[in-house]
Amino acid sequence: MMLIHEIIEKVEALRKQYSLDSVPVNLSKLLEGENIKVIDRDFTKHEEQASKSISGMLYIDNDSKFILVNERDNPRRKNFTIAHELGHYYLHYDKDSKSEVFVSFRGDSNPTETEANRFAAELLLPDDKVKMEYGSAIFPMVSYLADKFNVSEQAMGIKLEQMGLSYIGL
Repeated sequence: MMLIHEIIEKVEALRKQYSLDSVPVNLSKLLEGENIKVIDRDFTKHEEQASKSISGMLYIDNDSKFILVNERDNPRRKNFTIAHELGHYYLHYDKDSKSEVFVSFRGDSNPTETEANRFAAELLLPDDKVKMEYGSAIFPMVSYLADKFNVSEQAMGIKLEQMGLSYIGL
């Protein structure tokens, strides 16, 4: 299991490497840099078989790399899912492996899923940028901040709670 500071260091290195300073973060720079394609996918059949909802999937086969996102999810949720799958890519993918698959089921809280969630949150919601936007808001409404960062209100609420910041909403 990775330590939080290791995940933060990895994200900070990627933010620097790909000049990811904007709010919201432009994930296309990372995706293009790693030659990862994003595809909307209907997971209904797989969800029925697993009796679980699927947010996304990282699929690597030889030199082909794909992130599949649930086509039924809203764009903000998809954005977090893409960042989450990038977390699996950077934290868990064995570069010597020819083929790997990571499936992200909603509600799973095993160590790799927790690490990928933390990676996504650090990538999309860096503390310094959240503090800056929070501080400039007349009323720190979770919906306003979620909109600024292109994430769900749930993801923003969790981040604000982790940072000990009070907010309006949810």
